[in-house]
Order: sequence, then structure tokens, then C-alpha cells
Amino acid sequence: MENQNFIPAETPETGAEYLRRLAGDTREAGQTATAFDIEAAADKIEQQERELEELRRDRQGIIDSRREDNDRLADSLMAVIGDRVEAIAESAAQDAASNAAREEIENLDISNFEYEIGEMIDDRMPEREDEDEQREAVESIVKEVLSGATVTIDI
Repeated sequence: MENQNFIPAETPETGAEYLRRLAGDTREAGQTATAFDIEAAADKIEQQERELEELRRDRQGIIDSRREDNDRLADSLMAVIGDRVEAIAESAAQDAASNAAREEIENLDISNFEYEIGEMIDDRMPEREDEDEQREAVESIVKEVLSGATVTIDI
């Protein structure tokens, strides 16, 4: 139970460090040949750790080099085809906007805007007492509102 709260003061020893400590204890116990074999094993572990670290560095270098190559290739491709790709994208966007506008115009129902049109007419219409003047003013305003518009009447 006392060991549950144990916090080591130093970093844990590596396999090679453990083997070197074990070799020292074995040598003190009088088993020099066994201590020598244990130290040889510790040397081998350290050698393999160094080789492994070198392989990791080499692998990271290869990965970084490939990324750089891919970035250069992407930059080169965009230099060659970038303007064409942008033109295609802009054309597609314009086509989509044009199609959306055409669809809105084709599906326009003027009766949906009856209230707004009435408000525009009322706002622009001067107060007149004579019905003929009032009718002429309305006709003028309607002509102005519809000038330049295309109206199709299906019968």
C-alpha cells in the first residue's frame, strides 16, 4: 500500500542501464564472465537504439523531401494549368448564376408582388380629385414601372 503513491525522482532506467547495473552486481558476486556477457548485451541494445534513431531521422528526412517534391510538383502544375482551371471555375460559376437567374425569371409570378406594386403606385401618386387625372397618373406610373420589361401573356 505504501508504494501506491510512489513517484520516482528520476527517469526510469533503460534496458541497457538495467543490464549494466545487473552486470555490476554480478561482477561483485564474483561471476565476471556472466557480467561480461550482460555488458555485451547492454552494448548491443545501445547500438540498436542508435541505429533505430538514425533510421527514424532518415525516414523523417525522406518524408520531408517527398512533401517538398509534392509541393513543387503542385506549384508547377498550377503554373501550367492554373489559368485554365480558374477560367473553367469562373465559367461554371457564371453558368450557374445565369441558370439560377433564368429560372427565377421563368418562374416569376407578378401577382406575388401585387402589394408591393400597389405601394409603389400609392407612394408616387399625387392626390387628385379629378378621376381622369388620377387614371392618367396611374397609367403613367404603370408605364414607367413596366418600361423595359417583357411581358408574355398566354391565352
